Amino acid sequence: MIIDKSKFSEYDIEKLVKGTVVPRPIAWVSSVGKSGIPNLAPYSYFNIISTEPLMFMIASGPGKNVGKSGDKDTLSNIRETGDFVINMTSAGLADQMHHCSTVYPKDVSEFEKAGLTVAKSELVTSPRVLEAPISMECKLHKVLDIGNFNQIIGELVCYHIKDEVYLENDKVDYQKYDPIGRMAANYTHVRDLFFPGEVDSINRS
Repeated sequence: MIIDKSKFSEYDIEKLVKGTVVPRPIAWVSSVGKSGIPNLAPYSYFNIISTEPLMFMIASGPGKNVGKSGDKDTLSNIRETGDFVINMTSAGLADQMHHCSTVYPKDVSEFEKAGLTVAKSELVTSPRVLEAPISMECKLHKVLDIGNFNQIIGELVCYHIKDEVYLENDKVDYQKYDPIGRMAANYTHVRDLFFPGEVDSINRS
């Protein structure tokens, strides 16, 4: 099957693409606006885009929980304070992370609704999730308006990792971390690690 742009309207091309680009890492973004009420929301359009300096991109699309500006609460908060925290999700926190995708009024904190602990950050005003195995404090670099999404670009300024997840030589213990990713509409464990060539040798044995 070949679907060129002229035929996109005949298919749910967005659904196909979302089912193709998998698994996607999940940025569990905590932020706070001038109101002082912390917000927490998951974003699966997320990745590293630079290592010098270390920078991340989070795509914030249109949604129901938007303010007068048309921005989601997360983006609105980031514009106000200029920072945010990317909390990474382990399998044990999946239910609470998913609960934070629920649409709540701006004056309601997802931390409280999901039963999570607000922890003070070191270098940014936005709080972090105490229970998260890894949290990354970020300063806003810029917001780019591309298509119907806003690309939030932030620079890493402080990295938190739980002692039990950290390994010598600056490695991450994936068994303790137990990360998850986003598929099309579902989630997946990220547990089966291999090096190229291993699969062929296993199949031949």
